[in-house]
Amino acid sequence: MRTTSLVFVGLVLGAATLSAQAPRPTLELRPFAGANIPTGSQRDLFKDAPLAGVSLALQVRPNLHVVSTFGWMREHTGFAVERNDADRYSYDLGVELSIERPMSASWSFRPFFGVGGGARTYDYQAATLQTRTGAVGYGAVGSEFRTGRTALRFEARDNVFSYKSPSPGVASQTRNDISLAVGVAYHLW
Repeated sequence: MRTTSLVFVGLVLGAATLSAQAPRPTLELRPFAGANIPTGSQRDLFKDAPLAGVSLALQVRPNLHVVSTFGWMREHTGFAVERNDADRYSYDLGVELSIERPMSASWSFRPFFGVGGGARTYDYQAATLQTRTGAVGYGAVGSEFRTGRTALRFEARDNVFSYKSPSPGVASQTRNDISLAVGVAYHLW
């Protein structure tokens, strides 16, 4: 957890430094929807599930964005309890590097990759299961098709996280899942 905190501080300080040097930062609002696909041992406890969320991105350089994301999903768990659904909330901060290529006079193509970290909280519906929060790191790839102030976005994230069991006395485990999302980006200024 200490390493995660240091990474966050470094990202925030780096973004603040770059932001102070950038000529004209641009703020973007990015709502999205998609699916989450558990992998490995995470698939034993959770099924594929829809997700929704929103990101705010600050373009500090033409090819560099600082991105803050909040996501929500309702998951059906494999726990043997009467109410085995859980709300999962995720919140993270990251950086996104891209290149932009014109496709026509009004459209451009922007492939990107990003990295970041944050936390996710599992809020279980069953009273016998405890709400748990753990650290998460991600790598992302995607593309954006932009015209004017609006863009259509496609993104895939590989999430590695510390999963804390809702049952007392069970050790945390490193787990993995993949998120696929489609959304829009609206450049506010």
